[in-house]
Amino acid sequence: MTSHQLVPALVVPFIAWRVYTRARRSIGRQPFKPARLQVSVAVFSTVVLVFGYLGLPYPMMLVALTGGFAVSVGLAWWGLHLTKFEDTPQGKFYTPNTALGLGVSALFVGRIVYRMITLSNVSEAALAPQPFQSPLTFFLFGLSAGYYIVYYVGVLVRSHKPLVP
Repeated sequence: MTSHQLVPALVVPFIAWRVYTRARRSIGRQPFKPARLQVSVAVFSTVVLVFGYLGLPYPMMLVALTGGFAVSVGLAWWGLHLTKFEDTPQGKFYTPNTALGLGVSALFVGRIVYRMITLSNVSEAALAPQPFQSPLTFFLFGLSAGYYIVYYVGVLVRSHKPLVP
């Protein structure tokens, strides 16, 4: 197996696993675990900074990343208003809006799958932007990562407020 074949063989299962875990956290009642939310915020923030650093030579990439992040703030705010918070004897729980969380993730995952197919097809790869040079990919990544950063910070903040009966 060559390195050209090895990288997708390792990356695709990892991405599939992350998509599955992200989808699980977007569906149904979730226990409030501040440490998990804080780690997610830190990881997403770090990856956004890495994408920003990789996009420094390409101003359009930074514009797209920033634009996606800006749009995500409104979506995350809306998602927080649609989230149900519960304080029970078993602990604190929140139920995110399934359609919004899955929709944001599906946009980015769909774009990654599309890019992988395009870059693996030799006839189309010459016409497609090189990796880390696609404004649409940067925009959708900014949208997805920004949504989860802002949403999880909002859940952390909201969980400290008393619930109104």
